[in-house]
Amino acid sequence: MGKGYSTVVEVLVADFAVTEGGLSPESTMEDLNLDSLTRVEIAVALENRTGLHFSDDQVALDTTLGQIAAVIDASWDAAEMTAS
Repeated sequence: MGKGYSTVVEVLVADFAVTEGGLSPESTMEDLNLDSLTRVEIAVALENRTGLHFSDDQVALDTTLGQIAAVIDASWDAAEMTAS
């Protein structure tokens, strides 16, 4: 996985005390036992870290960490292409 996945893991571990050893790109928000308020807080933390807006749908119970990372990577890749 790319930088996006590392960013997601960093946010979860540093800001939400999630154990890194239990994480994988296939882990869902539901697998992590995160309630709706915590998912919103994660979306805000990711927005602060990446500058990207995350909707409720992007951090739903069935959303995987890999899917969140893919959104970040795609946005950063597009930004790099634009800057070149």
